[in-house]
Amino acid sequence: MKYSVKNTFSILMIFTTLFFSCNTKQKTKYEFLKSVSTDINKTCPIQVDSILKLENTVAHPIATFRYNYILKYDTVKYDIHEFEKSLTKTTLNTVRTSPDAKMFRDMYATLEFNYSDTLGNYLFRIVIKPQDYK
Repeated sequence: MKYSVKNTFSILMIFTTLFFSCNTKQKTKYEFLKSVSTDINKTCPIQVDSILKLENTVAHPIATFRYNYILKYDTVKYDIHEFEKSLTKTTLNTVRTSPDAKMFRDMYATLEFNYSDTLGNYLFRIVIKPQDYK
């Protein structure tokens, strides 16, 4: 199964661009991310692809942005730990190289990606800190 983190960043960047262009007041990183999260959450849930749905986002002080996903994944048929390892590599590469993730890199933000199954059971979390992508 292939997952495109770039889709998620593209969605986020649309909201970020709209928010940033409409707001001239200087904000802290946390205030900015919190506002972006609030705007994104107004459109959630967002079906990212056939197996992934963005339920909501949350900003945490000082500069952490968390995505909460529902993953439609057969954990009996497939090894969830192998999927997590593969997704971690893909996500890190996207954060390092995607122009859509530049805002996070410039802010030295920590990105968290929580994954739960369709019943709401926690599956895993990917945490990407500035030292991972700088």
